[in-house]
Amino acid sequence: MKLASFKSEIKKLDQDFLQSILDGSALIMDKDEALNLGSSNGAFVIFWIEDEDFSSVEKLRDYLMIEAEDLLTNYYEHSPLSREYFEKKFSELMLQYGEESFASQPGGMPEKSIMVTDGELTILSESDYVFKYGLYLKLDEKLNPQISAVKAKNWLQSGAAYNDYIAVNVFRFSAIE
Repeated sequence: MKLASFKSEIKKLDQDFLQSILDGSALIMDKDEALNLGSSNGAFVIFWIEDEDFSSVEKLRDYLMIEAEDLLTNYYEHSPLSREYFEKKFSELMLQYGEESFASQPGGMPEKSIMVTDGELTILSESDYVFKYGLYLKLDEKLNPQISAVKAKNWLQSGAAYNDYIAVNVFRFSAIE
């Protein structure tokens, strides 16, 4: 979720929703596209009341708006994208750039790779310094572009691309205390 969307979601929170946070519920990220309520010891938590003292739901909303950038940045430092959001956005990028552009032939590099930065998928090309560290499908045998495209699409749709994303970032996401 981008910062502008996050702030927009905060503005939409109604009085009852905010009161639930004051009463002990946590603010959680819902598939990287919306905000919801959950348990403070659950997954995808953005904010919960610890030592803070808010006199009203308006004060809580003001705090969330002021701290929005820090809350979102901290969230994405320690939390992966949801599988649903990752696959939806990566699928859109594959349609835009061509599935085969995210697959490498043996001994080579793909045309494109992706990296998740601040909760969004970023397209990398050969001119990007971190291109070789991006996520892409490594083919074991030389295939024509049509077959490479099918393999890349299957890699994404099977969940293997998301698993690779998590595996690359496992230490970062497991560092949550």
